[in-house]
Amino acid sequence: MTVMMIMLMTGTLGVSALTMTGLENSMAGAIRMVEEGTDAAESCVGMAVNVIQSSIDPGAVPVTLIAPAGPVPAANAAILSQEIMGAPFTMRNNPDMAVGAGNAPNLVMNVNNYVVNGDIDFLYSKQRAGSDETTKDYFYRVDCTASNAANGATSRVIAVFDCLFMGSDTCQRRSL
Repeated sequence: MTVMMIMLMTGTLGVSALTMTGLENSMAGAIRMVEEGTDAAESCVGMAVNVIQSSIDPGAVPVTLIAPAGPVPAANAAILSQEIMGAPFTMRNNPDMAVGAGNAPNLVMNVNNYVVNGDIDFLYSKQRAGSDETTKDYFYRVDCTASNAANGATSRVIAVFDCLFMGSDTCQRRSL
């Protein structure tokens, strides 16, 4: 009887150990998917800053960034140029979105197994303290969502940037 009890306890411990190992592997896989999705969404944020910096001074999205060569959909390039410049006034904080019903993404990218949609919104501008009228800070919100259809993973990153007009290589990320 004692041997049977020891065998039962040993078997139970073995099954428990196997179950825990399986759960740990599942958790590690889930964390990996979240990290991959977040990295894909962060790459969209970086591309959005590149698009903003390339578009502020000329006042339009450069042709090299428009699809099929770049991430900006051709149908949305003119609207994105208006959004980046914040003109007309109705384009400021435009209610368009990257994902969801009625979506019109400003950026579409494929990063590894993720489809990444991004939205750039001009929030407001203000004159830089102690400078002339042409030196302004432009504030943008960048919203990127990465989705993997194969496993259903989705990650979203939202960032705010302060970019200097008339010197567009100086976009700085601001905390939300």
